[in-house]
Amino acid sequence: MPTVVNKPATRRLTWILPILALAVAVVIFISLKNSKPQAPARAVVEKLWSVQIQPVVFAAYSPEIVLYGQVESPQMTQISAPVTAFVEQVLSREGQSVSQDELLIKLDPRDMQLILRQREADLQSIDARISAAQIQYTADQTALSIEKKLYALANKSVSRYRDLSKRNVSSQDQLDTAQISLQQQALSLNNREQAISAFPAQLSQLKAEQEKIRALRDTALLDLQRTSIKAPFTARIAKITTATGDRVKSGDPLITLYEPGALQLRSQVPSKILPWIRQGLNENQPLNATAMIDKQHISLRLSHLASSVTNGKTGVDAFLEFDSEQFIPEPGRTLSLTLTLPKIDNIIGITPRALYGTDRVYRVTEGQLEAVVVTKVGNAHDSNGEPLVLLQSDKLQAEDQVIITQLPNAITGLPVKITE
Repeated sequence: MPTVVNKPATRRLTWILPILALAVAVVIFISLKNSKPQAPARAVVEKLWSVQIQPVVFAAYSPEIVLYGQVESPQMTQISAPVTAFVEQVLSREGQSVSQDELLIKLDPRDMQLILRQREADLQSIDARISAAQIQYTADQTALSIEKKLYALANKSVSRYRDLSKRNVSSQDQLDTAQISLQQQALSLNNREQAISAFPAQLSQLKAEQEKIRALRDTALLDLQRTSIKAPFTARIAKITTATGDRVKSGDPLITLYEPGALQLRSQVPSKILPWIRQGLNENQPLNATAMIDKQHISLRLSHLASSVTNGKTGVDAFLEFDSEQFIPEPGRTLSLTLTLPKIDNIIGITPRALYGTDRVYRVTEGQLEAVVVTKVGNAHDSNGEPLVLLQSDKLQAEDQVIITQLPNAITGLPVKITE
Protein backbone atom coordinates (compact mmCIF):
# COMPACT_ATOMS: atom_id res chain seq x y z
CA MET A 1 0.00 0.00 0.00
CA PRO A 2 1.51 3.39 -0.98
CA THR A 3 2.68 5.99 1.61
CA VAL A 4 0.55 9.23 1.97
CA VAL A 5 2.55 12.51 2.40
CA ASN A 6 1.02 15.40 4.45
CA LYS A 7 1.67 18.43 2.26
CA PRO A 8 0.56 21.22 4.70
CA ALA A 9 2.97 19.98 7.37
CA THR A 10 5.78 20.04 4.86
CA ARG A 11 5.05 23.65 3.99
CA ARG A 12 5.20 24.77 7.64
CA LEU A 13 8.57 23.17 8.13
CA THR A 14 10.04 25.10 5.16
CA TRP A 15 9.61 28.46 6.84
CA ILE A 16 9.88 27.52 10.54
CA LEU A 17 13.34 26.05 10.21
CA PRO A 18 15.00 29.27 8.88
CA ILE A 19 13.46 31.32 11.71
CA LEU A 20 14.74 28.87 14.29
CA ALA A 21 18.21 29.02 12.78
CA LEU A 22 18.20 32.84 12.87
CA ALA A 23 17.04 32.87 16.51
CA VAL A 24 19.78 30.45 17.50
CA ALA A 25 22.37 32.65 15.74
CA VAL A 26 21.16 35.80 17.58
CA VAL A 27 21.31 34.03 20.94
CA ILE A 28 24.83 32.85 20.22
CA PHE A 29 25.92 36.44 19.20
CA ILE A 30 24.50 38.01 22.36
CA SER A 31 26.16 35.35 24.50
CA LEU A 32 29.52 35.96 22.86
CA LYS A 33 29.19 39.76 23.23
CA ASN A 34 28.30 39.57 26.91
CA SER A 35 31.17 37.23 27.55
CA LYS A 36 33.66 39.75 26.04
CA PRO A 37 36.07 41.15 28.66
CA GLN A 38 35.31 44.84 29.61
CA ALA A 39 38.06 47.53 29.44
CA PRO A 40 38.45 49.55 32.68
CA ALA A 41 36.78 53.08 32.55
CA ARG A 42 39.11 56.08 32.47
CA ALA A 43 38.84 58.67 35.24
CA VAL A 44 37.42 62.08 34.09
CA VAL A 45 40.06 64.79 34.43
CA GLU A 46 38.69 68.38 34.67
CA LYS A 47 40.40 70.86 32.31
CA LEU A 48 42.53 73.63 33.82
CA TRP A 49 42.64 76.95 31.96
CA SER A 50 46.00 78.67 31.81
CA VAL A 51 45.91 82.30 32.94
CA GLN A 52 48.32 85.07 33.76
CA ILE A 53 47.86 87.15 36.87
CA GLN A 54 48.76 90.55 38.22
CA PRO A 55 48.78 91.43 41.92
CA VAL A 56 46.51 94.19 43.15
CA VAL A 57 48.46 97.32 44.11
CA PHE A 58 46.82 100.46 45.52
CA ALA A 59 48.40 103.80 44.61
CA ALA A 60 47.59 107.44 43.78
CA TYR A 61 46.72 108.15 40.15
CA SER A 62 45.47 111.06 38.07
CA PRO A 63 42.62 109.48 36.07
CA GLU A 64 42.13 110.40 32.44
CA ILE A 65 38.50 110.70 31.35
CA VAL A 66 37.35 110.75 27.73
CA LEU A 67 34.63 113.36 27.18
CA TYR A 68 32.82 114.83 24.19
CA GLY A 69 32.03 118.50 23.80
CA GLN A 70 30.97 121.19 21.37
CA VAL A 71 32.74 124.43 20.63
CA GLU A 72 30.64 127.51 21.35
CA SER A 73 31.05 131.21 21.98
CA PRO A 74 29.35 133.21 24.73
CA GLN A 75 30.19 136.27 22.61
CA MET A 76 28.20 135.23 19.54
CA THR A 77 26.55 138.42 18.24
CA GLN A 78 23.87 138.75 15.59
CA ILE A 79 23.69 142.23 14.08
CA SER A 80 20.25 143.22 12.81
CA ALA A 81 19.15 146.02 10.50
CA PRO A 82 18.68 149.22 12.55
CA VAL A 83 16.33 150.79 9.98
CA THR A 84 14.32 149.92 6.91
CA ALA A 85 16.56 150.54 3.92
CA PHE A 86 18.22 149.03 0.88
CA VAL A 87 21.57 147.25 1.27
CA GLU A 88 24.00 149.43 -0.63
CA GLN A 89 27.13 147.29 -0.23
CA VAL A 90 28.36 144.17 1.62
CA LEU A 91 32.05 144.63 2.41
CA SER A 92 32.74 141.39 4.30
CA ARG A 93 32.51 137.64 3.77
CA GLU A 94 31.98 134.58 5.93
CA GLY A 95 35.06 133.35 7.76
CA GLN A 96 36.78 136.73 7.52
CA SER A 97 38.51 138.18 10.57
CA VAL A 98 37.68 141.83 11.18
CA SER A 99 38.91 144.53 13.52
CA GLN A 100 36.80 146.62 15.85
CA ASP A 101 34.90 149.44 14.05
CA GLU A 102 35.71 147.94 10.64
CA LEU A 103 32.91 148.62 8.12
CA LEU A 104 30.97 145.46 7.33
CA ILE A 105 27.76 146.49 5.54
CA LYS A 106 26.64 149.81 4.07
CA LEU A 107 22.91 150.65 3.93
CA ASP A 108 21.39 153.32 1.68
CA PRO A 109 21.42 156.48 3.89
CA ARG A 110 19.11 158.73 1.83
CA ASP A 111 15.89 157.92 3.67
CA MET A 112 17.56 158.61 6.99
CA GLN A 113 19.03 161.85 5.66
CA LEU A 114 15.55 163.11 4.73
CA ILE A 115 14.16 162.22 8.16
CA LEU A 116 17.11 163.98 9.78
CA ARG A 117 16.39 167.15 7.76
CA GLN A 118 12.77 167.06 8.92
CA ARG A 119 13.80 166.74 12.55
CA GLU A 120 16.28 169.60 12.24
CA ALA A 121 13.55 171.78 10.68
CA ASP A 122 11.19 170.93 13.56
CA LEU A 123 13.93 171.83 15.99
CA GLN A 124 14.52 175.18 14.32
CA SER A 125 10.76 175.85 14.47
CA ILE A 126 10.52 175.21 18.20
CA ASP A 127 13.65 177.29 18.83
CA ALA A 128 11.96 180.19 17.02
CA ARG A 129 8.78 179.75 19.07
CA ILE A 130 10.79 179.86 22.29
CA SER A 131 12.58 183.02 21.17
CA ALA A 132 9.22 184.61 20.26
CA ALA A 133 7.78 183.68 23.65
CA GLN A 134 10.75 185.21 25.44
CA ILE A 135 10.44 188.42 23.38
CA GLN A 136 6.71 188.53 24.15
CA TYR A 137 7.47 188.12 27.84
CA THR A 138 9.88 191.04 27.79
CA ALA A 139 7.30 193.16 25.96
CA ASP A 140 4.58 192.18 28.44
CA GLN A 141 6.77 193.26 31.33
CA THR A 142 7.31 196.68 29.68
CA ALA A 143 3.64 196.99 28.81
CA LEU A 144 2.63 196.07 32.35
CA SER A 145 4.01 199.30 33.80
CA ILE A 146 2.19 201.27 31.09
CA GLU A 147 -1.04 199.37 31.78
CA LYS A 148 -0.72 200.19 35.47
CA LYS A 149 -0.28 203.91 34.68
CA LEU A 150 -3.24 203.90 32.33
CA TYR A 151 -5.32 202.16 34.98
CA ALA A 152 -4.34 204.79 37.51
CA LEU A 153 -5.30 207.60 35.10
CA ALA A 154 -8.63 205.94 34.33
CA ASN A 155 -9.28 205.57 38.04
CA LYS A 156 -8.55 209.27 38.61
CA SER A 157 -10.86 210.17 35.74
CA VAL A 158 -13.72 208.20 37.31
CA SER A 159 -13.11 209.90 40.65
CA ARG A 160 -13.12 213.29 39.02
CA TYR A 161 -16.36 212.66 37.10
CA ARG A 162 -17.96 211.27 40.24
CA ASP A 163 -17.14 214.51 42.15
CA LEU A 164 -18.43 216.65 39.27
CA SER A 165 -21.59 214.57 39.10
CA LYS A 166 -22.22 215.13 42.78
CA ARG A 167 -21.97 218.86 42.17
CA ASN A 168 -24.21 218.53 39.09
CA VAL A 169 -21.42 219.88 36.93
CA SER A 170 -21.04 216.69 34.88
CA SER A 171 -23.60 214.43 33.29
CA GLN A 172 -24.17 210.79 34.18
CA ASP A 173 -23.12 209.74 30.67
CA GLN A 174 -19.67 211.15 31.16
CA LEU A 175 -19.34 209.25 34.47
CA ASP A 176 -20.50 206.02 32.84
CA THR A 177 -18.03 206.48 30.00
CA ALA A 178 -15.20 207.02 32.48
CA GLN A 179 -16.19 203.89 34.44
CA ILE A 180 -16.32 201.81 31.24
CA SER A 181 -12.87 203.04 30.35
CA LEU A 182 -11.66 202.08 33.86
CA GLN A 183 -13.08 198.56 33.57
CA GLN A 184 -11.55 198.06 30.15
CA GLN A 185 -8.22 199.20 31.45
CA ALA A 186 -8.54 196.89 34.49
CA LEU A 187 -9.32 193.98 32.15
CA SER A 188 -6.30 194.78 29.99
CA LEU A 189 -4.09 195.02 33.07
CA ASN A 190 -5.40 191.67 34.34
CA ASN A 191 -4.72 190.00 30.96
CA ARG A 192 -1.20 191.40 30.93
CA GLU A 193 -0.49 190.14 34.44
CA GLN A 194 -1.95 186.72 33.57
CA ALA A 195 0.27 186.49 30.49
CA ILE A 196 3.32 187.31 32.57
CA SER A 197 2.35 184.78 35.27
CA ALA A 198 1.74 182.02 32.70
CA PHE A 199 5.05 182.58 30.92
CA PRO A 200 7.11 180.12 33.07
CA ALA A 201 4.63 177.32 32.39
CA GLN A 202 4.46 178.20 28.71
CA LEU A 203 8.24 178.29 28.52
CA SER A 204 8.49 174.88 30.26
CA GLN A 205 6.02 173.41 27.78
CA LEU A 206 7.95 174.80 24.84
CA LYS A 207 11.26 173.52 26.20
CA ALA A 208 9.76 170.07 26.77
CA GLU A 209 8.59 170.06 23.19
CA GLN A 210 12.02 171.28 22.16
CA GLU A 211 13.66 168.39 24.09
CA LYS A 212 11.32 165.89 22.45
CA ILE A 213 12.12 167.20 18.98
CA ARG A 214 15.83 167.24 19.83
CA ALA A 215 15.58 163.56 20.88
CA LEU A 216 13.85 162.72 17.61
CA ARG A 217 16.61 164.60 15.79
CA ASP A 218 19.29 162.67 17.69
CA THR A 219 17.50 159.38 16.94
CA ALA A 220 17.43 160.23 13.25
CA LEU A 221 21.12 161.15 13.41
CA LEU A 222 21.88 157.86 15.19
CA ASP A 223 19.90 155.89 12.59
CA LEU A 224 21.85 157.64 9.87
CA GLN A 225 25.13 156.69 11.53
CA ARG A 226 23.93 153.12 11.90
CA THR A 227 23.46 152.73 8.18
CA SER A 228 27.21 152.12 8.27
CA ILE A 229 27.29 148.79 10.11
CA LYS A 230 30.64 148.25 11.83
CA ALA A 231 32.19 145.44 13.84
CA PRO A 232 31.47 145.99 17.57
CA PHE A 233 34.70 144.18 18.52
CA THR A 234 37.56 142.26 16.99
CA ALA A 235 35.76 139.25 15.61
CA ARG A 236 35.38 136.57 12.99
CA ILE A 237 32.33 136.48 10.75
CA ALA A 238 30.26 133.32 11.11
CA LYS A 239 27.32 134.04 8.79
CA ILE A 240 26.02 136.72 6.40
CA THR A 241 22.28 136.67 5.66
CA THR A 242 21.93 139.56 3.20
CA ALA A 243 23.33 140.76 -0.11
CA THR A 244 23.73 143.98 -2.05
CA GLY A 245 20.37 145.23 -3.29
CA ASP A 246 18.22 143.57 -0.62
CA ARG A 247 15.61 145.70 1.12
CA VAL A 248 15.73 144.95 4.81
CA LYS A 249 13.34 145.93 7.55
CA SER A 250 14.28 147.07 11.00
CA GLY A 251 15.23 144.00 13.03
CA ASP A 252 16.08 141.73 10.09
CA PRO A 253 19.29 139.72 10.77
CA LEU A 254 22.22 140.82 8.62
CA ILE A 255 25.41 139.27 9.95
CA THR A 256 26.56 136.97 12.76
CA LEU A 257 30.04 137.19 14.24
CA TYR A 258 31.90 135.98 17.29
CA GLU A 259 35.01 136.82 19.29
CA PRO A 260 37.66 134.13 18.68
CA GLY A 261 39.34 134.74 22.02
CA ALA A 262 36.09 133.98 23.90
CA LEU A 263 35.50 130.52 22.41
CA GLN A 264 34.99 127.69 24.88
CA LEU A 265 34.13 124.02 24.85
CA ARG A 266 30.96 122.80 26.57
CA SER A 267 31.09 119.16 27.68
CA GLN A 268 28.75 117.11 29.84
CA VAL A 269 30.52 115.58 32.84
CA PRO A 270 29.26 112.28 34.32
CA SER A 271 27.92 112.57 37.84
CA LYS A 272 30.37 110.00 39.23
CA ILE A 273 33.41 112.22 38.59
CA LEU A 274 31.80 115.50 39.67
CA PRO A 275 33.13 115.30 43.26
CA TRP A 276 36.74 115.14 42.06
CA ILE A 277 36.22 118.00 39.61
CA ARG A 278 34.61 120.17 42.29
CA GLN A 279 37.47 119.34 44.65
CA GLY A 280 40.03 120.34 42.02
CA LEU A 281 38.24 123.63 41.34
CA ASN A 282 37.87 124.43 45.04
CA GLU A 283 41.56 123.73 45.65
CA ASN A 284 42.65 125.61 42.49
CA GLN A 285 44.21 122.48 41.07
CA PRO A 286 44.77 122.53 37.30
CA LEU A 287 42.22 120.47 35.38
CA ASN A 288 43.88 120.17 32.00
CA ALA A 289 42.60 118.42 28.90
CA THR A 290 43.89 117.64 25.43
CA ALA A 291 42.12 117.12 22.13
CA MET A 292 43.07 116.34 18.56
CA ILE A 293 41.52 118.23 15.67
CA ASP A 294 42.74 118.70 12.12
CA LYS A 295 45.86 116.70 13.10
CA GLN A 296 46.74 119.27 15.74
CA HIS A 297 46.97 118.82 19.50
CA ILE A 298 44.89 121.34 21.42
CA SER A 299 45.34 122.17 25.10
CA LEU A 300 42.36 123.14 27.22
CA ARG A 301 41.67 123.97 30.85
CA LEU A 302 38.44 123.31 32.73
CA SER A 303 37.46 126.70 34.16
CA HIS A 304 34.01 126.24 35.73
CA LEU A 305 30.83 124.19 35.89
CA ALA A 306 27.34 125.15 34.82
CA SER A 307 24.95 126.35 37.54
CA SER A 308 22.00 124.33 36.26
CA VAL A 309 21.28 120.96 34.65
CA THR A 310 19.68 120.80 31.22
CA ASN A 311 16.37 118.94 31.06
CA GLY A 312 16.84 115.32 30.04
CA LYS A 313 20.49 115.17 31.13
CA THR A 314 21.95 113.55 34.23
CA GLY A 315 25.38 115.19 34.22
CA VAL A 316 26.49 118.78 34.64
CA ASP A 317 28.01 120.81 31.80
CA ALA A 318 31.63 121.83 32.20
CA PHE A 319 33.28 124.70 30.34
CA LEU A 320 36.84 124.41 29.07
CA GLU A 321 38.94 127.31 27.79
CA PHE A 322 41.37 127.10 24.87
CA ASP A 323 44.98 128.15 24.92
CA SER A 324 44.91 131.52 23.15
CA GLU A 325 48.21 130.92 21.36
CA GLN A 326 47.10 127.85 19.42
CA PHE A 327 44.69 126.91 16.67
CA ILE A 328 41.09 127.34 17.82
CA PRO A 329 38.31 125.45 16.00
CA GLU A 330 35.11 127.02 14.72
CA PRO A 331 31.91 127.19 16.82
CA GLY A 332 29.67 124.17 16.43
CA ARG A 333 32.44 121.61 15.99
CA THR A 334 32.31 118.49 18.18
CA LEU A 335 35.52 117.31 19.81
CA SER A 336 36.67 114.26 21.72
CA LEU A 337 38.94 115.26 24.57
CA THR A 338 40.84 113.63 27.41
CA LEU A 339 40.45 115.33 30.79
CA THR A 340 43.05 114.71 33.51
CA LEU A 341 41.58 114.70 37.03
CA PRO A 342 43.45 115.49 40.26
CA LYS A 343 45.29 112.62 41.94
CA ILE A 344 43.08 110.12 43.77
CA ASP A 345 44.37 107.81 46.51
CA ASN A 346 43.71 104.07 46.85
CA ILE A 347 43.25 103.44 43.14
CA ILE A 348 44.07 100.15 41.40
CA GLY A 349 45.97 100.57 38.16
CA ILE A 350 45.82 97.45 35.99
CA THR A 351 46.08 96.45 32.34
CA PRO A 352 42.83 96.78 30.36
CA ARG A 353 42.92 93.02 29.66
CA ALA A 354 41.91 92.40 33.27
CA LEU A 355 38.57 94.16 32.92
CA TYR A 356 35.57 92.14 31.80
CA GLY A 357 32.72 94.24 30.50
CA THR A 358 32.70 97.56 32.34
CA ASP A 359 32.57 96.53 35.99
CA ARG A 360 34.05 93.07 36.60
CA VAL A 361 37.43 91.41 37.22
CA TYR A 362 38.34 87.88 38.28
CA ARG A 363 40.72 86.99 41.06
CA VAL A 364 42.21 83.54 41.65
CA THR A 365 41.13 81.92 44.92
CA GLU A 366 42.33 78.36 45.65
CA GLY A 367 42.84 77.63 41.98
CA GLN A 368 39.41 78.90 40.91
CA LEU A 369 38.07 82.16 39.51
CA GLU A 370 35.99 84.52 41.62
CA ALA A 371 34.14 87.44 40.01
CA VAL A 372 34.57 90.83 41.75
CA VAL A 373 32.50 93.90 40.87
CA VAL A 374 34.60 97.08 40.52
CA THR A 375 34.05 100.72 39.61
CA LYS A 376 35.99 102.14 36.71
CA VAL A 377 37.38 105.56 37.54
CA GLY A 378 39.24 106.32 34.34
CA ASN A 379 42.39 105.54 32.42
CA ALA A 380 46.08 106.31 32.78
CA HIS A 381 49.52 105.26 31.54
CA ASP A 382 52.37 103.63 33.40
CA SER A 383 55.99 104.77 33.35
CA ASN A 384 56.55 102.88 30.09
CA GLY A 385 53.59 104.52 28.40
CA GLU A 386 51.46 101.39 28.55
CA PRO A 387 47.72 101.97 29.07
CA LEU A 388 46.15 101.31 32.45
CA VAL A 389 42.56 101.12 33.56
CA LEU A 390 41.92 102.64 36.99
CA LEU A 391 39.53 100.84 39.32
CA GLN A 392 38.01 101.24 42.76
CA SER A 393 36.73 98.33 44.87
CA ASP A 394 36.14 97.67 48.54
CA LYS A 395 36.27 93.90 47.94
CA LEU A 396 39.77 93.63 46.54
CA GLN A 397 42.73 93.52 48.91
CA ALA A 398 46.36 94.35 48.30
CA GLU A 399 48.26 91.49 46.65
CA ASP A 400 45.08 89.76 45.48
CA GLN A 401 45.81 87.91 42.24
CA VAL A 402 43.69 89.21 39.37
CA ILE A 403 43.82 87.45 36.02
CA ILE A 404 44.92 89.51 33.02
CA THR A 405 43.99 86.86 30.45
CA GLN A 406 40.74 87.26 28.57
CA LEU A 407 38.87 83.96 28.83
CA PRO A 408 35.73 83.58 26.68
CA ASN A 409 34.10 81.34 29.32
CA ALA A 410 35.23 83.11 32.48
CA ILE A 411 32.87 82.38 35.36
CA THR A 412 33.07 82.05 39.12
CA GLY A 413 34.35 78.57 40.03
CA LEU A 414 36.22 77.93 36.78
CA PRO A 415 39.47 76.02 37.58
CA VAL A 416 42.63 77.68 36.33
CA LYS A 417 46.35 77.29 36.55
CA ILE A 418 48.74 80.25 36.74
CA THR A 419 51.40 80.60 34.09
CA GLU A 420 54.15 83.08 33.65
